[in-house]
Order: sequence, then structure tokens, then C-alpha cells
Amino acid sequence: MKLKNIEKTFIVRNKFKEIFFQDKKNKKKFQRYEFLGDRVIGLTLATELHSKFKNYDEGKLATIYSYLTSAVMHQKIATQIELDLFIKRKKINISTKVLSDFLEAVIGALYVDSGFKKTNKVILQLWEKEILINKDIKRDAKSILQEWTQSNKLGLPDYQLMKKKGSDHNPVFEVKIMIKDFKSIKGRGKSLQLAQMHAAKTFINTYIKDT
Repeated sequence: MKLKNIEKTFIVRNKFKEIFFQDKKNKKKFQRYEFLGDRVIGLTLATELHSKFKNYDEGKLATIYSYLTSAVMHQKIATQIELDLFIKRKKINISTKVLSDFLEAVIGALYVDSGFKKTNKVILQLWEKEILINKDIKRDAKSILQEWTQSNKLGLPDYQLMKKKGSDHNPVFEVKIMIKDFKSIKGRGKSLQLAQMHAAKTFINTYIKDT
């Protein structure tokens, strides 16, 4: 499904067009659609996972859900429907957050315009393959960040050990993560791996929308 096909599902086309006009009045509408779209996507995917994977416990469902609703996934879906090409024509600077925000706004506007049943169908069609591909996912912050940097052609994250404090039995590691075009982010943990995970999670929370 492409963005032009999603546009055709709107009953009132003006609601779709409102998303891409960034004057003061429509910016507020955009933010409201974005807020709503985020929740509609979340409810739809949570319901689908609960229904489809009856033997999965809460933790496993939460892991899959977290990745499917992350900015990394939103960017992937937005690119697949060619939302990025549409935004380029509007001369808006594109980033992961921008793509995620616009995708949520499109879904939110569709929900207001056409109701939950039709919006639910669109969401499940867009995420169908990703649900199946990631049904056994074991994503952590480092994996998510690496996928994001590679999808944005930023290379691999560079984790550098800054210091190790404390005794051998109770150490504290401090690392920093270096990624092209971004300020370094620090992380701490009782092992090198935990410190790197902390740095990755902090980077995601600082520079990328919720994952």
C-alpha cells in the first residue's frame, strides 16, 4: 500500500491535506492528529499481538510491541508507503522523527475521518509483514540503535570505554557512544555490556522518538 492509496480511503480529502500545510493553525491540527495516531497504532498492534500470539507472555508481547511501535519501525513503514517522497515535495526536512510524526498524523487523521474499522484495516495491512518477521524478536537498545544508524547511513555506533571505577568485585564502567553528526552520549553500568546498553538507550531517548 502506498500513501496515495491511503489518501483515497479518506472520506473528506481536506483532512488528509491538512497534515501537510504547516501554518500555525494546521500545525496544531497536525500535533493533535499525531497524538491520536500514536494511540490508534498502539491499540491496534497490541490487540493484534494479543490475538495472534496466544502462547506469548506479557514480556514477549511487550518486546515485539516496543519494536513495532518504535520510531525505527515508523520510519521503515513511512518509507515503504513513499511518505518520504511526498514530504520532499513539500520541502520539509526529513528525519526519523519527522517521518514518524507524519505517519502518526496520517493515521490519526484517517481515524477521525473514517473511523476505527477502516483505520484498523490500514494499519494491519501496513504492519502485516513486520508482525510476522519480528514475532520472535529479541531486540535490545544496541540492536535498535545499530539498525537505525545503518538505515540512516551513519555507519556503526562507536562505543568507547572512558573509565572503570571501583573494585574488581564491584566495578562501574563508563562509556561514551560516538555516532556521526551527533554529540557523544555517556552510559554507565556494572559491566561493559550494561554501560553500552545504557549509552544506547540514552542516545535513543535523546535523539530518536520513543522506541
